[in-house]
Amino acid sequence: MLIKVIITLIAVLITFYGLLKKNRVYFNVGYFVTGIIITIDQLVLFFQNSATIHMAVAALWSIQTLLAIPNKVPYDGSKLAKSAAIKIFATYSIINGFGVYYVLAVDYIPNEAMYSHLLFALLPLFCYYLILSNKIKITQ
Repeated sequence: MLIKVIITLIAVLITFYGLLKKNRVYFNVGYFVTGIIITIDQLVLFFQNSATIHMAVAALWSIQTLLAIPNKVPYDGSKLAKSAAIKIFATYSIINGFGVYYVLAVDYIPNEAMYSHLLFALLPLFCYYLILSNKIKITQ
C-alpha cells in the first residue's frame, strides 16, 4: 500500500511540474502512471472476488491511461489540436471526479486517496485556462 501511495504522490508532482513548465508530456505522465496503478489494482480485485464494479473501474482508468500515453508528437497549435486537448483534459477531470466519489463510497480505499484524485480532477482546469486564453502554445 505504501508503495502505491509513494508512486501516486510522485505522479501528482510530475503532473504539477508539467503544468508549471507547460509541458504536456510531463503533465500526461502523472495521469498515465496513476491510470496504470488503478487499473492493475482493480483487475486484481476483480479476479479475487469477481465483483463487476472492479472491472468497470478498471475500464474507466484504462481510458485515462490510453489518453495519457506520453508521446512527443508535436501539436501544431491548430483549432483541432486545441479541441482535442480540451476534450482529453475534460475526460481526466470527469474520471478523477468520479475517483473522489468512489474513494468516499467504498471502504477498501483509504480516504486520503481522495486528495490525489481531487488534484487530478482540478489540474486540467488550469490547462483549460492556459489553452483558451492563448497563454500556452500547444507544441509540446
